[in-house]
Amino acid sequence: MNKKWLMVIMLVSMFTTVQSFAQEKVKREKPDGEKMFAALDTDADGKISEAEADKAQRGKLKENFAEIDTNKDKFIDKEELKAYREKRKAERKDKQN
Repeated sequence: MNKKWLMVIMLVSMFTTVQSFAQEKVKREKPDGEKMFAALDTDADGKISEAEADKAQRGKLKENFAEIDTNKDKFIDKEELKAYREKRKAERKDKQN
């Protein structure tokens, strides 16, 4: 009888341990690029000005503005931002290899 209870307790504790590890590995959602761009584009003109970039709470948009603004029109549009993000992603991938 005691062996049965011991086995039940071991199985239950093993199950809860495995379950807690599984919950910890849940990946967080990627931020929606469209929503982020819209939040930065406070005047809703479809591009981010240097003044709008200065107000950004997260990231390094302000510091990298000149690099992102490839056509040097003093605005960042969605295509420029997307190209910059893809470039940075490729650079990080190269660093890992």
